[in-house]
Amino acid sequence: MKLLKYIFFVIILIICIVFIIQLNELNTIDQVPIKIKIPYTSAIDPSDDGIKVWEAIVFSISIGVFIGFLIALFQIISQKSEVISLKSKIRRLTNELDGLRNQSIEDDIDIEDDISENINI
Repeated sequence: MKLLKYIFFVIILIICIVFIIQLNELNTIDQVPIKIKIPYTSAIDPSDDGIKVWEAIVFSISIGVFIGFLIALFQIISQKSEVISLKSKIRRLTNELDGLRNQSIEDDIDIEDDISENINI
C-alpha cells in the first residue's frame, strides 16, 4: 500500500513539473519569460526585474506547505500532550480501582432481610 502511495505521489510530481514547464513556455512575450515583482523585494533591490511566473508559483506553494506543516506540527504536539495526560489519569484511576478491589471487607456487617416482614400471610 505504501508503494502505491509513493508511486502516486511521484506521478503527481511529474505532472506538476510538466505543467510548470508548459506554463513557462506559455507566459512569454517576444520569447522572454514574463516576470512578476514581489512586494517589498523591490525596495531591497530596485534593479531587480522580478521572478519568473513558475518560480512565483513554486515559491508560494512552498510557503503554503511550510505553514501547513507548522500548523500540523502544533496540532500533533497538543494531541500528544492530551493523550499523555489522559493516560496518566487512566493509570491513577486503575490504581485506585485495584486498591478498592483488594480492600478487605469487614466480617461484622449484618445483612437484614426485610422481605419476610412485609409479606402478610
